Amino acid sequence: MSEATELRRWLTSGVDAVKRARESLDAINVFPVADSDTGTNIYLTLQEGNRAVAKLPDDATHREVVAAFARGALLGARGNSGVIVSQYLSGFLTAIDERGGLNKAKPAAIAESLEIAAEAAYRAVSSPVEGTILSVARAAAKGARDAAKVKAGREAVAVAAVVSARAALALTQEQLPSARDAGVVDAGAAGLVLQLEMLAETLAGRDALAALDEVEWELRDGRSVIHGPGPHTHGIPGGGAYEVMFVAEPEDASEIARLRGELEAVGDSVTVSYGHGLAQAHVHTDAPEAAVDIAQSVDARQIVVRSLLMSHVGDRSATGVVALTSCPGLAEPLSDAGAVVLVVPDPTRMKKRELRRAVKDASGSSAVVVAGNPALRIAARELAARRRHWHMTVLDAGHEAQVIAAVAAAALATPGEDLAVLMSDAVARTEVESSSVDALDDDVDRMIGPDTDVVTLILARGVPPEIADHVRISVAQVAPLADIQIYAGGHGEPGILIGVESSPVA
Repeated sequence: MSEATELRRWLTSGVDAVKRARESLDAINVFPVADSDTGTNIYLTLQEGNRAVAKLPDDATHREVVAAFARGALLGARGNSGVIVSQYLSGFLTAIDERGGLNKAKPAAIAESLEIAAEAAYRAVSSPVEGTILSVARAAAKGARDAAKVKAGREAVAVAAVVSARAALALTQEQLPSARDAGVVDAGAAGLVLQLEMLAETLAGRDALAALDEVEWELRDGRSVIHGPGPHTHGIPGGGAYEVMFVAEPEDASEIARLRGELEAVGDSVTVSYGHGLAQAHVHTDAPEAAVDIAQSVDARQIVVRSLLMSHVGDRSATGVVALTSCPGLAEPLSDAGAVVLVVPDPTRMKKRELRRAVKDASGSSAVVVAGNPALRIAARELAARRRHWHMTVLDAGHEAQVIAAVAAAALATPGEDLAVLMSDAVARTEVESSSVDALDDDVDRMIGPDTDVVTLILARGVPPEIADHVRISVAQVAPLADIQIYAGGHGEPGILIGVESSPVA
């Protein structure tokens, strides 16, 4: 038996447990925002960790498995809960590896590793809130420590951790106002309890918890979980209608501290996990462009932005929309229209891992991808060619104005309409041009006609919006009913991106 056999068994059973409970966890998700995605976020996070482990040979060492899972989960972490769980498990795995590995660890070593994991989870969160996954982590560590002190065996220590974790989980229903109002326990805390239960069963056997009382996740008094109309902050300053996540390579601890502080200044639910030279950052914010600017300041290569309100009303069984853009300023309007947005400031540094992640975030079954740059479109098509059990359509677009047209068409779709067809049609009807301040008027005059429906201008950094005044006059003379949209793209060159969308042929 390989030295990592028990470890692999636990990691696999952990993701399987969340997969089975995924819909239930999503249903009770009310904190920090009621966006019904905690189960999905934890599952996708664990799945990425296990995907990395699956690439190792069967005889990989315990340390190799730990490193692969920790890096995979960190890079694939989704949402606030996913970042915390990845940091918690990375902390535990690293500590248990240093103490001889999971299959050899003494009772005290297991307790110590759980304490280190809890500390790691707390460090990842800028403003810890009790009654959450953090409370369960701390309770599990205390339960294990108390058992180890009375000379309990390793199996009993693991079971004691679950007993304490379940007790803490039950308390979350009263500790969090939103959970109390909805009659549920905290979803993230429930997800962590599942991992601890699988750890106990790995060490003590499948029936180790059979005699213990389980914790009901929802009150059985006829009430249903009611999600609010959109994001809420439970009194935490800053708010946040958008979720922004990115991975960076900070130079040192001071840069991590600076990153955390800057994110706290623009939003809440800030988590920053660190390991293997990489930092995974997460924030809920009402100023997504400011968060994207912070990400760029630490040279984040790909930045995921999504509207929490739109994800709340979305259906993961439906076709999702993914927008790939090199214009940071387009993240907010594109996410407002329902797309999961992947900001790639430098298309030559596109990573398929982040694209795959954005696609999974958009839908659980299929997605339409539209790219604002030919290099991004090529990367998307390469990924689509490798997807066998998942439908991914990449549109024939390569300009930012076509991305806006396609996503707008998707936002106006009615149930049952084919998004790929609607979006492809919008792309085909959008003539595009890359222009400059000096050439703008001539380029627009050449492109517009009586059938012009929408004129889109995407301005680079430093280009004043007043530059569009002459365009408005020209369009009013030729196509008086046309809509003119001006966006601050926040990109470098070219100075102005133009899109002219014609009316559909009757």
